[in-house]
Amino acid sequence: MKKILLFAVLVISFLSATTNAQIVSIATGNWGSIDTWGGGVIPTATDDVVVSSGNTVTVDVENAACKNLSIDGTLTFPDVDARSITINGSVTIGATGKFNTYSSGSPSALRNQKITIMEDLTINAGGIIDMRRGSNPNVGIGLIEFAGTTNSNISLSQTKYGSSIEEFNGITINKTGGAKVILKTGNLFMSNNTSTGPTYLTFNSGMIETEGENIWGYLTTNTVGIVGATSSSFVKGNLGRGMSNSSGATRIFYVGDSQAFRPITVRSSTAQGATGAMIVVNSILGDANKSSAFVGGIDKVSEVRYFQVKYYKGANGSTTLTLDSLAVSYGAGDGVAAGNINLRVAYSTDDRTTWTAVQQTEPYVTETSDTSRVGGDMLNPGITLSDGQIMYLALARVSGTTDNSLSGAVNVEKEEGIPTTFKLNQNYPNPFNPSTKINFSIPFSSNVRLEIFNALGQSVETMIDGFLDAGIYNVGFDARYLTSGIYYYKIQANGYSLTKKMLLVK
Repeated sequence: MKKILLFAVLVISFLSATTNAQIVSIATGNWGSIDTWGGGVIPTATDDVVVSSGNTVTVDVENAACKNLSIDGTLTFPDVDARSITINGSVTIGATGKFNTYSSGSPSALRNQKITIMEDLTINAGGIIDMRRGSNPNVGIGLIEFAGTTNSNISLSQTKYGSSIEEFNGITINKTGGAKVILKTGNLFMSNNTSTGPTYLTFNSGMIETEGENIWGYLTTNTVGIVGATSSSFVKGNLGRGMSNSSGATRIFYVGDSQAFRPITVRSSTAQGATGAMIVVNSILGDANKSSAFVGGIDKVSEVRYFQVKYYKGANGSTTLTLDSLAVSYGAGDGVAAGNINLRVAYSTDDRTTWTAVQQTEPYVTETSDTSRVGGDMLNPGITLSDGQIMYLALARVSGTTDNSLSGAVNVEKEEGIPTTFKLNQNYPNPFNPSTKINFSIPFSSNVRLEIFNALGQSVETMIDGFLDAGIYNVGFDARYLTSGIYYYKIQANGYSLTKKMLLVK
């Protein structure tokens, strides 16, 4: 009986140690005050925290922390610089919740605050996040850092910019181990104001991905603003950038896809007219040729990728925006040979029915560095886009030349023979840097899904997701955008599932 009782005590102690306590606000007050919280305890890094409706809690300390944070009242910062809070789990802002950098009016000076979120951010309809409050030069600014080794999913309720509703200021991406920041719903708008407390989108490590039509909007109309983007840290999906309320603004869009980092550059010759207007760019894997016609002395466009460029005027932007300069980057795998003058930028304004070359004022000599760039010549007249109108950009080659194949390496190869068993072989080479081959066999035609996962079980790329005939296949996997470490590849077909491990060493 004593052993049973001792065991029960140990189990209860273990459960108590591993279960997060929930700390609920019972009054308006400071985070560091026991009078603010039920039970008279100040939250710690392992506690779930609820800011109750009707309560305003002020982060008055330099290193506040909790596990998960739910805001139904108001969470804010004082008229003091350099306060911070780390949320080791997720943040949820309810319909009555507000998360801002200053409660009302303006602070007495510039105040920079820091919010670190390790997991998800969800803002329900009616909820408010406002990371820039006050009137220049006295403003409270919140820098949000998405950190940690797990994906951060962002779910927002707004699709058009509204000051003080869902307004972000500086954001830092600091994900490791292949983790990403994923915009699941809504459009994210970073502040347009850099006159006091500059706004930056900073990539330390990790990717941003946007799902569907969702836009990561960087509204600031300064030239730099987005810093640190690399071949392993960029935006995969829709990146929006504010141009300028005057003419002649040039912006670099740090975008890419599952195969490569491929930034593009555009210049506007007209003003966008209002905060919230953007050019939105997305890199799309696939053949740019859609049984297209070619104009301007070209006979082929890229079989590897092309770029969608869209004007988004927001609530009050100009009806149209004109672009007069376009440049596209390229690198290994784009089918471009070094040392020739036969590469062009082409654009299409009719859904890829026609591709028109941008003429070069001076011959452009191709390079081998990753990432090189072609284009930048002035268009006269420019290309005018109306709200929601889409144009496409792609690499193109001069008619009658073959220097630049504009064809990427074959990713999926089918070998001779029909297998009798379902099989997934070890990738080769292994360890690898940065590319490897994955071989598998399917004895019957079926829908096949081949997916890559990181060591935490998070999907980093879907290689195949579609119908394949029975056969033996080789698939090339390029991991140049991933960090060193252990990864897993998993195949599923007609009820069968196999997984193997591989090692990326850079």
